[in-house]
Amino acid sequence: MTQPSFDLKTAFMPVFRSTEDEFWIGLGVIAALDALRISFSPAAGVLSWLVIAFFASTVFINRYRALGKPTALALAALAGATVIKIITGLFGMASRAYPEFVAFLEYQGVNMDDPAAVQAAAYDPAIQQAYQERLTSDPEFAMAILHAGAWPSMWGFWLVLAAVGYWTARSTVRS
Repeated sequence: MTQPSFDLKTAFMPVFRSTEDEFWIGLGVIAALDALRISFSPAAGVLSWLVIAFFASTVFINRYRALGKPTALALAALAGATVIKIITGLFGMASRAYPEFVAFLEYQGVNMDDPAAVQAAAYDPAIQQAYQERLTSDPEFAMAILHAGAWPSMWGFWLVLAAVGYWTARSTVRS
């Protein structure tokens, strides 16, 4: 059995070729950094996520380069993972916001047992404006909604990259 090798350059500099071990270890290191980023600040922002995305693409680029495949495939993997990240993040945020919106509608006097009244109220511009003001006037509430989407979006992103990574790592070198 061979000892796994790892050259840190293959995870953080997109000009090398990586072995299967280096690919997995690089993805693991970057995923751990992403988890730390979310742990310290769930609403860390786009800039810090772009750094994570750059390094994730670097690991894929280096593996594709070693396999003799087009490195643009790394962008496809990253794009797919980003779409899933957005969708899962929105579902997480919606799961946090929905009960609050229902309570807000009840507070506004909407009969929650009447589906037509609930639908009419949900699309009422005055109620939407009042709920928007609630979000902007209560930063803790808005941050709670953002935080609810942080972990699901991270898991969605990394599960897609792991699935694509499994296929990528097992690919054979082109002759």
